[in-house]
Amino acid sequence: MPTHNYENPSEKQDLSHVESGQHESEELDEHGFTKRKPISDRECIYKCLDNNRQMAGLDRKQVARLCDEFAIEKTDEQIKSEYPPL
Repeated sequence: MPTHNYENPSEKQDLSHVESGQHESEELDEHGFTKRKPISDRECIYKCLDNNRQMAGLDRKQVARLCDEFAIEKTDEQIKSEYPPL
């Protein structure tokens, strides 16, 4: 088997600082893979509204108003008193 005579001239580098680590918003599943932690229903609704601010067929002012309303964190009692309950 033929061999080569090339040697890499660069110095070996420690790249452990660029390794992917577990973020605070992630958790491990049963197989050891990272996955995002579940989010609340309110946060899910806010993300959907925020992603659709410029969607054709929707009233932009209404979507902006709802985004502002859902962005504010509320207590459990306030959320339970809303209609429809979230």
